[in-house]
Amino acid sequence: RAERWCGSAIAREPAPTRTAKMSLDFSETYKRTGPTPVFSPDGRFLATAVEYRLVIRDAETLTVCSISSCLDRIHKIEWAPNSDHVLCACYKRGVVQCFSVSDEKWTCLIDEGPAGCVHARWSPNGTHILTVAEFNVRCSVWSLLDKSCVYLRQPKFADRGIEFSPNGKFILVVERRECKDHVSVVSCSSWTTAARFQVATTDLADATWSPDGTAIAVWDAPTEHALHVYRPDGTKLASYEPSSGGAAAGVRVGAWCPRGGLLATGSLDQRARLFSHVSWRMLAELSHPDAVVFPTTVAVYREVEEVDGVLVDSPHPGVLLNDGGEDDDDDAENDAGAANDTALGVGGGRGESTWWEDVWDGHEEGFRAKHPAATGAGSSRAPERSEPSRDPPPRPPQRAGRVTARYVVEPLPASVPTRRPRLTGRSAPAVGVGALAFSGDGRFLATKNDCQPTTVWVWSAISLELCACLQQLRPVTSFGWDPTAHRLAVATGDSRVYVWTPEGASFVEIPLPNFAAEEVAWSPAGGEFVLADRDTFCCSFFGQD
Repeated sequence: RAERWCGSAIAREPAPTRTAKMSLDFSETYKRTGPTPVFSPDGRFLATAVEYRLVIRDAETLTVCSISSCLDRIHKIEWAPNSDHVLCACYKRGVVQCFSVSDEKWTCLIDEGPAGCVHARWSPNGTHILTVAEFNVRCSVWSLLDKSCVYLRQPKFADRGIEFSPNGKFILVVERRECKDHVSVVSCSSWTTAARFQVATTDLADATWSPDGTAIAVWDAPTEHALHVYRPDGTKLASYEPSSGGAAAGVRVGAWCPRGGLLATGSLDQRARLFSHVSWRMLAELSHPDAVVFPTTVAVYREVEEVDGVLVDSPHPGVLLNDGGEDDDDDAENDAGAANDTALGVGGGRGESTWWEDVWDGHEEGFRAKHPAATGAGSSRAPERSEPSRDPPPRPPQRAGRVTARYVVEPLPASVPTRRPRLTGRSAPAVGVGALAFSGDGRFLATKNDCQPTTVWVWSAISLELCACLQQLRPVTSFGWDPTAHRLAVATGDSRVYVWTPEGASFVEIPLPNFAAEEVAWSPAGGEFVLADRDTFCCSFFGQD
């Protein structure tokens, strides 16, 4: 079993019904590059990329099950629905490679040639792979059964606007023809067009199926706030355009409730809107004010730090929420995004190592016979790539002295750190509700307003009221729900991980040196999630108590 470290924390507050105790176990850190580690759909395996190597680990013990080599650096990893085949996309080379966990001799190589490849994904039945060529020239559907290929012409987008229906029988493709937006519904049995219709958008931004497959929701670009719902045959069911439309209210993101009863959208006007799947009317408009006043049952958690026993009430140095801090936050985010392409060992302070030391965790029984580490073959350095040198993003600033942190519950009305929206400028930060996620059963909705980068809002999808407000010291970089429980994990690029449940909020200090959790990804089986740093990751397991 993987060596684990244990940590726990208590959210201190006067009301005992709001106190939450949490116990988490942490694994060791393992190296990774490129995409965030991905759990298999059944939760048994964890796939990671180390340069051009695909590493499959057991999700429970984290021992290495297999290692496969690709032709170039891996940019995307995706599991097939059967949890046995893995897709690796190497966009710089324009190829997609597939491997099998149960049969290491089985491989697949898809080469798009001069057309290139900018996106790849599995079909729901796991027998086809979709690739999108550069400049969105075409979407290719490759069959793994008979090696045939079908082309879907001129998709508007590469990584969105192409989505399979929940039952896997159809796929929608957003197209742009003669300066008009169209949606094509293609049958997956024959790969022929079942329906094509024009939508009432100026510049369609995205389209998505309802969970029951009976409706397609499309929304316009942020410059125009327009939401339309169609049947798969093109019949319009509903439209929504607020009276105060325009750039101040454009839709940025949308998501369906897993049970299909609600459709949520996040807009530039710092509001999230909930629509009914039955009447298609707007049920609630969830605002994100700079002060929480009601309902009276809401709990506003604020993270505070004490240095040598003295309470520090201000955020970390360099984290500014006023007008002077937008450029700093935006530049830091750009640096963090650029660091995803940083080669292994560049600026990471890890030192030089042989290639199997990059992924080896000391469990020799987890290696396959083809491994130099297992067969005694000589060491070989990973080839150096001629990529421009980039400085890694700065680590979270450190306080001088003994630092302790805790949650305090603010009395109402409670202020929320907010920065003024700014839509213009050389490096204008994002504004409005840019992230939202429903819990696994659709009971709760978590949102993040980019004008309040340190705050996560938790709403009840039943009462349509605010349940909790989590205010961190640093901007939130990632959050996600446990698929099997009412647990919300939050990462802020710091050495702490935060968890909210209906019983309260807690956080745990990650007992790993120089580890700053920037991304969080849950296992589909629940109870376990991955925390990803710039070039390392670890797994966290909830205790049995």
